[in-house]
Amino acid sequence: MIPRGMTEVEVIQIIDGIANRLAGKFKFGYHDIEDMKQQARLFAWQGLDNYDGIRPLENFLWTHVRNRLYNFKRNNFGRPDKPCDTCPFYNKNSALKPCEAFDKQEDCDLYAGWLKRNTAKRNIMHTINLESDIDKRTYNVGEYLDNTNLFNLIDQAIPVLYREDWIRFTHNLRLPKARRQQIVEIVLDILKEEDIDPKTW
Repeated sequence: MIPRGMTEVEVIQIIDGIANRLAGKFKFGYHDIEDMKQQARLFAWQGLDNYDGIRPLENFLWTHVRNRLYNFKRNNFGRPDKPCDTCPFYNKNSALKPCEAFDKQEDCDLYAGWLKRNTAKRNIMHTINLESDIDKRTYNVGEYLDNTNLFNLIDQAIPVLYREDWIRFTHNLRLPKARRQQIVEIVLDILKEEDIDPKTW
């Protein structure tokens, strides 16, 4: 439904502008920028039915599309906020034993559920290279487990203030060079505190 006093061409220009500006921020998995532009346009057209004409159309659609894209990414890729962040048993000052209730985080039903849902969603969103250079016959399971434990240790010790940048860093998402360097320095500090050689990371 085209708002009163506007032409279809004007509405299309507004929608395209919003889609072009937001698409890069919400791409994930195998959804590239063009996919997210299409999704943004779809959400914008759907949002026109709720437009009340009180505020400018562009402001209304920007908020509507951004919220819908955020929900779309969250529902299809995973929630970045761990249940531990708001748990009363979470001890953010200890990288070795962050949970005061469980020896292993996976024993906590909330954390295990969060991890299972997010892992499943992320696995669906990543393509598999069938011509991988990993030779399954010589794949070192012990090395994989060591790397996973090290990653989990760092993941738990990252301060809440830098959590979003850490998530972007680990998922190879766009992050300004200065903030990327800051994350590397924080990780090196964590490794130093735990007496771990940075070369193992």
